[in-house]
Amino acid sequence: MRQRIRKGILAFSVLMFPLTFFFLSPYVIVLSATTGVINGSAMVFGFLLLCSILFSRIYCGWICPGGAVQDLISGANKRNWNSKGKNLSKYIIWAVWFSFILFLWIKHRPLKGEFLYLYQMDGQYMMIYAIVMTIIYLFTISTGRRGMCHSLCWMAPFMVIGETISDFLHIPRFRLKPNPDSCVSCKKCTKECPMGLDVSHMVKSGNMDSKECISCLACVDICPKQAIGFGISKKRTH
Repeated sequence: MRQRIRKGILAFSVLMFPLTFFFLSPYVIVLSATTGVINGSAMVFGFLLLCSILFSRIYCGWICPGGAVQDLISGANKRNWNSKGKNLSKYIIWAVWFSFILFLWIKHRPLKGEFLYLYQMDGQYMMIYAIVMTIIYLFTISTGRRGMCHSLCWMAPFMVIGETISDFLHIPRFRLKPNPDSCVSCKKCTKECPMGLDVSHMVKSGNMDSKECISCLACVDICPKQAIGFGISKKRTH
């Protein structure tokens, strides 16, 4: 039932994507910064960072329309796309992109906030939307499950930073909780993970923390022995 609800929310998010695309755009935030404006996308990215301090990457697994689109496409290519090198690329892209935004904000001080700045549903908007959707489609088809989340996503680093802040300050946040003694190594959790993580190994090791985990709870719901739990807790110290 829980996964039906999650997939239903993601399906609705995809339907609303033409309207919400503006607030998730990596381009509009740059365009707004050139005029000293903190626009809606900047506010949304900041909100996601703050939320991740407590709720980790739940947004990615339950709400993100880009992730939902990839889940739909992954039926055509279920190959896992997950490694340190592939995951690193999104942080390099994010660092260059966000450094440029900070430069523009500093250059065009004083800043002002305007949530709907530049928001306009016109032909150019829909053209950009179509281009981005095509990129998501082609990249996912050529890489595999949530390939864009692993390698290109400009929003994930904000939430990873939020998780890192939470752990550094010992703030309890949403996380998976393994029970290694209950695991029978059926590896259903690994097969079900939309991010291609080796969940079975994570359970056996007693450490479920992963910066690539999107808290979708698919592994929790597929496990026949309830070897994976979840809740709000501090990072385990060994």
